[in-house]
Amino acid sequence: MASYREIRYEVDDHVATITFNRPEQRNALSPVMLDELAAAIREAQTDDATRVLVITGAGRAFCAGGDVKSMAQVAGGPIPANREQVGQIQEVQLQLRRFAKPVIAAVNGAAYGAGLDLSCAADFRLAADSATFCEVYVRLGLAPGGGGAWLLPRIVGVTHALELVLSGEPIDAARALSIGLVSRVVPADALAGATREFAHRFVLSAPRGVQVAKRTLYRGLEMSLEAALDFVRPQISTLRQTEDHKEGLRALRERRLPRFEGR
Repeated sequence: MASYREIRYEVDDHVATITFNRPEQRNALSPVMLDELAAAIREAQTDDATRVLVITGAGRAFCAGGDVKSMAQVAGGPIPANREQVGQIQEVQLQLRRFAKPVIAAVNGAAYGAGLDLSCAADFRLAADSATFCEVYVRLGLAPGGGGAWLLPRIVGVTHALELVLSGEPIDAARALSIGLVSRVVPADALAGATREFAHRFVLSAPRGVQVAKRTLYRGLEMSLEAALDFVRPQISTLRQTEDHKEGLRALRERRLPRFEGR
């Protein structure tokens, strides 16, 4: 397991957890943190023991977005420097969107700008009742460049997305729940436990089946029904040959929970 400075990376009971670990800076995304985040996502992706990825923040914030000091250093500067910083965030977004296993964002506090966008790249968002969400870009003379403008309307619809992005105003967890930005809200001190319980539901499922199902669902959003059926057919044929499928059938006959091993 790699050593990290600005994030924490832990694996327990098939669940990998990445924790943004700059609490004094409200977990703002520095270049170092983005590099480490990309490395940790790759580590979780290639680790067969990891079946679910959780992303959360240390302290009172989830992620306050881009590091203001780093942003100030490139503001008004040459285009390549600006592009490099945006490119780091975009690459992490693509990594999360392409991640084969379920991804849960446990939003423990403020999720602003790129922090909100990163949470949107997760498959699920659980929020503490103290969490707040803000597409702050227009208040900084910017626009969402880290994937938020593409992800947000697909989660909450175009009208809600436009309101959040064009106003730059924060919303609380209750409002986030009402528009579908998060799937559940729990007391702040219960978030870690609720996230573990939620993640464990996917740990119990057949890993290869979960990955095929997730990939098929997302690809299906961009396909016709006929194309989606053609896409999944050969993958179902492959899954039928796995040991996990045989174990699932045995468990059904024996009226017990299956014990899947990802084979």
